[in-house]
Amino acid sequence: MLLCRQKIRRTIMDNSEKPHSFRTSGTNLRKAKTHNHSVVLEVIRTQGPISRTKISQVTSLSRQTIQNIVALLEELDLVRMTASKIVGRGHPGMEVCLNKDAALSFGIHVDRTRATAVVCNLDGRKIWESVCDLTSTTSDAANSAIATLVSGFRDEHSNLYPTVVGCGLAAAGPFGIRNAPKGDPTNFHEFGTPENLALLEQQLGLPIVLENDATAAAVGEGFYGAGKGLDNFAFLQFGVGLGAGLVLKGDPYAGTFGNAGEIGHVVVELGGEACPCGNFGCLERYLSIDALCRCLSLPGDDIATFTKIADLVSARDKTVIDWIDAAIPRFHQAVNILEAMLDAETIIIGGTAPENFLNLLIEKATPFLGSLSQRSDDKRIRNGAAGLSSIALGASAVSMNAHFAPSVSRLVL
Repeated sequence: MLLCRQKIRRTIMDNSEKPHSFRTSGTNLRKAKTHNHSVVLEVIRTQGPISRTKISQVTSLSRQTIQNIVALLEELDLVRMTASKIVGRGHPGMEVCLNKDAALSFGIHVDRTRATAVVCNLDGRKIWESVCDLTSTTSDAANSAIATLVSGFRDEHSNLYPTVVGCGLAAAGPFGIRNAPKGDPTNFHEFGTPENLALLEQQLGLPIVLENDATAAAVGEGFYGAGKGLDNFAFLQFGVGLGAGLVLKGDPYAGTFGNAGEIGHVVVELGGEACPCGNFGCLERYLSIDALCRCLSLPGDDIATFTKIADLVSARDKTVIDWIDAAIPRFHQAVNILEAMLDAETIIIGGTAPENFLNLLIEKATPFLGSLSQRSDDKRIRNGAAGLSSIALGASAVSMNAHFAPSVSRLVL
């Protein structure tokens, strides 16, 4: 039986094994019901099929509490009971497993030219994907494209749409800044304003979670790509601009105002080129697709530009090669900054920039500057492996995380 998103959200939200981590440990605080339900669901998702006794051991919650929570999750069709393997004599015990398709979430990556959408289930499996080009570079055009994508899924899968619990959106930041630049192709800050998000949420009829595109890409790589199994890594995102997504202790780090990882706006040249953010000498002015576009006199907000750059790289165009050679010291600076500040296990290079461009950039940048930590050269820098849809996939995971994963905010707000 498929449950509507309202019932799932109302009951849950209102009401490799790491036994002592926050995500898998229960609490007896007054508002613990919300947290404990999320904790149990997280344990089932990551370690299931699993017995209720084992869940009790992992979460430090009483067996009676686990019995009650699992019963409710089963009533909501979020989990199912299955017979465990028979060991010795007697009847097999019962184990709890996740009903992966009980809830779905949109993940939509939007920039000034195109919106890419996926729909994923509770286990992160992609069940639908589509794209829609924007008619202009405005937030209104982005809203229209997103509405078209959501309507398309609803029309194609009317039986599944009632299980959609939310929509994760990813766009290029920074967001909420004081002096918002106008006409800058490296960001889409006007799309992420509270006013526009409220309008879009009302239009879609779905709860919305906004994430920086670099952070969403890092989440996508953590679930599906080169970051899988890693606790600490950085994703260096080459879109039109330059950003970094940070994953620390297994969770994305967004910072106090949601703009952590804006490495493109680290000043690397005092008194250097003017940046639309208001500063001078920002890294993004020297190391980004936007910087290359300015060198080639190409528009940064045109879909055809990336194809043109890929063709020029394949042809080993002298202007492009010379630009890459000049940008290598800046690339070294970016890697050095991330390693020195985070001491991460690896730095993943990816984004929507042409793959052959990124491969050539890494090839020419090798070897990188020396690292303070003893790093394995073959693991120090990695190519992104989640593909061009990694940002949308990460946005879907962020949405699911906001609805179902254990959260400190649910205990203190």
